[in-house]
Amino acid sequence: MLRMRAYQDGDSFPGFSPEPGKGLYFIALDGERLVGYCRWRLLPGKIGIETVEDSGDPLVFDGLVRGVLSIASDQGIDRAVFSREIRPDRLATSQIPVNGENILISIEHFLENCKMCKKF
Repeated sequence: MLRMRAYQDGDSFPGFSPEPGKGLYFIALDGERLVGYCRWRLLPGKIGIETVEDSGDPLVFDGLVRGVLSIASDQGIDRAVFSREIRPDRLATSQIPVNGENILISIEHFLENCKMCKKF
């Protein structure tokens, strides 16, 4: 069963060792096995999504990014900038409307209006 959550101090996964001070991590687990992560950071007035490792699965990418965007929205942050390292095809598949500078102008609008984000 796939689940996603924030990386916590004390977590240990083979082949994965986050660098302290390099950002926050949101992880995807299949049972106890790490299958993906998103490294992001808080910036003045926005978040920066720097790296997404999705093990080749666009649904893992989608879940990780939406999870991070939801965390930001819950904290009152409404803008996200995506690193140029983030695959444009993954952003398109997840229907994340970034502008030419890889910026999502309104996280809240995206989460409220995206069919895949509707809350039941």
